[in-house]
Amino acid sequence: MSSDPFMPMDGGFAPYDDRELSQLRVPPQSIESESSVLGGLLLDNNAWERVGDLLMETDFYRHDHQLIYSSIGKLINENKPADVITVYEKLQGIGKAEEVGGLTYLNSLAQYVPSASNIRRYAEIVRERSILRKLVTASDEIATNAFNPQGRPVEKILDEAEQKIFNIGEEGSRMKQGFQPMEQLVSTLMGRVQEMADNPNDITGVATGFIDLDRMTSGLQAGDMVVLAARPSMGKAQPLDAQVRTRTGWKAMGDLEVGDGLASVDGRASIVTGIFPQGVRQVYRLSFSDGRSAEACAEHLWRVHCRHWQAAKVLSTADIMALLEKTRYQGRLWIDTASGDFGHHDPLPIDPWVLGALLGDGSLTGTGTVRFATASPQMLATLEARVGADMTVTHAQNYDYRIVRQDRGHVLGLQGAQANPLRVALESLQLWGLASDAKFIPRLYLEAHRAARLDVLRGLLDTDGWVERWGSVRFSTASPQLAQDMAELVRSLGGWCSISSKTPHYRNSHGLRVPGLPAYICHIAHPQPRSLFLLSEKQARLPVERQRAKRLTITGIAPSREAPCQCIAVSHPEHLYITNDDVVTHNTAFAVNIAEHVALHEGLPVAIFSMEMGAAQLAVRIVGSIAKVDQSHLRNGRLTTDEWPRLTEAIEKLRNVSLHIDETPGLTPSELRANARRLARQCGQLGLIVVDYLQLMSGSAGSQGENRATELGEISRGLKMLAKELQCPVIALSQLNRSVETRTDKRPMMSDLRESGAIEQDADIIMFIYRDDYYNKDSKEPNVAEIIIGKQRNGPTGTVKLYFQKSQTRFESLATGANDGDY
Repeated sequence: MSSDPFMPMDGGFAPYDDRELSQLRVPPQSIESESSVLGGLLLDNNAWERVGDLLMETDFYRHDHQLIYSSIGKLINENKPADVITVYEKLQGIGKAEEVGGLTYLNSLAQYVPSASNIRRYAEIVRERSILRKLVTASDEIATNAFNPQGRPVEKILDEAEQKIFNIGEEGSRMKQGFQPMEQLVSTLMGRVQEMADNPNDITGVATGFIDLDRMTSGLQAGDMVVLAARPSMGKAQPLDAQVRTRTGWKAMGDLEVGDGLASVDGRASIVTGIFPQGVRQVYRLSFSDGRSAEACAEHLWRVHCRHWQAAKVLSTADIMALLEKTRYQGRLWIDTASGDFGHHDPLPIDPWVLGALLGDGSLTGTGTVRFATASPQMLATLEARVGADMTVTHAQNYDYRIVRQDRGHVLGLQGAQANPLRVALESLQLWGLASDAKFIPRLYLEAHRAARLDVLRGLLDTDGWVERWGSVRFSTASPQLAQDMAELVRSLGGWCSISSKTPHYRNSHGLRVPGLPAYICHIAHPQPRSLFLLSEKQARLPVERQRAKRLTITGIAPSREAPCQCIAVSHPEHLYITNDDVVTHNTAFAVNIAEHVALHEGLPVAIFSMEMGAAQLAVRIVGSIAKVDQSHLRNGRLTTDEWPRLTEAIEKLRNVSLHIDETPGLTPSELRANARRLARQCGQLGLIVVDYLQLMSGSAGSQGENRATELGEISRGLKMLAKELQCPVIALSQLNRSVETRTDKRPMMSDLRESGAIEQDADIIMFIYRDDYYNKDSKEPNVAEIIIGKQRNGPTGTVKLYFQKSQTRFESLATGANDGDY
């Protein structure tokens, strides 16, 4: 008897007679259609052309049918006949002939259908059942994840569920018609040509709002991928040797990598999301009131306060220099200080307060045991409590005390005296054996978490610090390095610290007045001054909060050097990172201006995927651009009388437009397509999709191990497929590599596209932005931007000039632009 349930003794096919089996819940399938497809192919190999684009072996329900279909396909693709005998030999060669029922079953398949005339329809049925089975599988997985979330957020589970269904939908697209006959295409073309002839407007696609650009491109065409590329950051950069504070220490700007965790100015998470080399640039040094300084380019941005302003303003180095030339701003501009919520949590060999106290009043000369001097009972009690469970403090003489082991180094069962662990720890930190003028704070402590750094500072101030009668905090040391470390410690905690020096004098044994070692005085201010001490008698001399804030005032800006520079993008919501509280922003204005026009004036839905700039920040830019309001006024609320009505009008306009912003970082092509599809279903036909920017997208899970160029190629192809699928133009912002900086003519070229030649291949239009006044301060065309069309698949290439309004981050057709260049 045959073991196959569909095969009676005579080798033919018969349905199940068992009613109980027929009532079982089995996956969707059509064994008859599968048999008909295989039988048709065995009879007529030419039928492969009608099913090969539609079916894969995994679409067959039965495993033996999968093996047979695979063998038939391999033979036909090798230009060999595929009949009962040849397929049997192919299966026999891989040891699968008997697994499929042998020659008998193959022969019964060939006899099952009289011809292959209806094979396409049989294949469609097989494919439909395969999709239904995948839906069943996906649904089961979705239900399992819903019942067992395993701690994952609901948003993640929902996203995975959507992705599973969308993947099945993409596979189902193979059932759609692939080729369209020329007769149909030319008929459609004739109708479109007639429509354009009747309409004198030259714009056949989506208008950008820029007259000359629309004339060259005829608008952005449905299905086109448009790449808009420029050098990022527009010069907002620092030298490569500038120091940037990471979560666990300092790192040179040139050594930073994407993904590095950064110290945050306010404790919020922050990482490096982009690195943009800027070439050799003029660098300026900004000096501050407590002696610290930082270097940056003229275009670098800072968040600046002034007592005349209601809120902080974001200004460039050049803007600040211009303000400092005016008397009313001199000594009245300041920047924020960090909260200090960063640092590592690695084990520390000595309690931080104890270390600070020993650096203040401890004897570390290397002779004898560890000694400490104090006349304060509270200091002595604090030292005993924090020095360690196995350690004790014993009186030596006068105000001197020894810090020794409780067992005095004699351990039962061990011969000889055991080492003092505090002394061993000091030796490991390279502090033991130092004279008073050579002390320092180890970097392990300077880069520790906030509570540890604060305790080190308290130990130093409780011993060698004092409070002046007017409430100022001072610290004195003979070590210049310890003074510098003290300043870094205070500043890392959000304080203010300057250093002065003086030379004390004393009378020697002969009665002569002679100079002693220089003394370095740290002048310290902090918003919560009492937090700097544990010693209650010193705390009592201070107010709970400083009555008048000691601000980090900008005292001067001067050219320092020319040096290689780069800019970084950070994930911090306010784009802040620590190298004296720099602010970093990036310009995506041109693409945003096009999106504004499409949404406002064309009345079409627009989707902006902003992976670099937050939605709220981008909204400020859009509102400022439409209202023609200085964006710094929007940030601080100081609008002029003329700007208020324009702002109100712009907001009313935006209430009724279909403009949507997605700020999800690191989207993959499939995630972006899924989000765009959902928006298209909600809003109807999309007018434009903007992706900011292409290099911030992530590849699919399968491409994560590949090189970045391959990954960018996949992303580029995915965006092109999205444009064709949704029949709307896609503008993808892209970066340029640094080679443009090395040329005399800085105008970008096709070869400057960063990371992947696939971008150039997939794009229908490639445009570059070039501003001569950015590179040449004495440019003959200030505030003029060149839009260079480097590639246009269906039109001319060339250059369009636009006017760039810096204060509003807005491009306009040059004929209607204003002429002011004020920020």
